[in-house]
Amino acid sequence: MWNFLVETMSIAYVQLVILCFFIWYFLHHRRDPRMPVSRIGFLHLLILFLIFLYFLLSWASGIRPALAQAAVVGMFIINLILLYAVILSKMEGPYRDALAVYCQDPKNRQNLDDIWSTGKRFYYMRHFRSSILSGESPTRFLHEVAASRIRDDVQASLRQHGFSRQFISLKGMIAFLQDRLAAEEMLPPEFKEVVQKELKDFEKHPWVEDQINEYLRLALESPESIHNPEWALLLDKAKAPNKET
Repeated sequence: MWNFLVETMSIAYVQLVILCFFIWYFLHHRRDPRMPVSRIGFLHLLILFLIFLYFLLSWASGIRPALAQAAVVGMFIINLILLYAVILSKMEGPYRDALAVYCQDPKNRQNLDDIWSTGKRFYYMRHFRSSILSGESPTRFLHEVAASRIRDDVQASLRQHGFSRQFISLKGMIAFLQDRLAAEEMLPPEFKEVVQKELKDFEKHPWVEDQINEYLRLALESPESIHNPEWALLLDKAKAPNKET
């Protein structure tokens, strides 16, 4: 079976048929507005086609068998590149659908879980090669890239549906704390009431809300512009015991 597959893939005309299928797929795929990331640009597709045509003409020119076989290998590699793009497009489709469903019903937690599960698979596959060359742990690299891209995609999708406010904000943090506070069974009811009141009071100050939202925005978009005085205080406290000794 394996030998039959290898022999079939070693036929130049088989590679040409596969290329024609990929070209048809991507020309059709360009019309799908859901998938802007995995869509191969026309110029990119044209360059790959011209390289494939060069290998095909080299194979048909009657060159030595070894060079002819190398030309077929070049055709096969180009088809592999296109196959990788096809796989990406098939993985991006469910992710974009999950984003659309979430924007229709953002209160449903399952919709958000579907975004993260399909989004991680898509971005892990898309940036797999970059993770190997990143110089750090591929798992950590892929996790950071996927988390950043999915967060931006969710916010962009919400903005397209008229939600113009910041995705991560003070109100979101307050709601998160309130949910955690209500689910905590070990805390005494009196303490819960005090914290609940303080959270509501803290949320009432527009100036505080604006400043915290701005801090969160900078932390996500341009962390290099944040100067945190607390870091200097913590460093001084850490150095103090060493000075005493």
